[in-house]
Amino acid sequence: MIPIIMGKPLHLWLGLLLLISIVFQIVVARRMLPIPFRWHRIMGYVILLLAIIHGSIAIGLNAGIFNY
Repeated sequence: MIPIIMGKPLHLWLGLLLLISIVFQIVVARRMLPIPFRWHRIMGYVILLLAIIHGSIAIGLNAGIFNY
């Protein structure tokens, strides 16, 4: 069962968080926001983890493994 948060399923919120994280990563890479490279690398791992979780939930919903 996929949790519903504020009326929307969890994978929707994870997708929005993933989009914001990717935009943040691009802003840091273009040096528009001065953040040390260490945080750029950490955010890369966070984005990878979010993408794996988000994709797994989406595949599970599509395959009928999960439901709302």
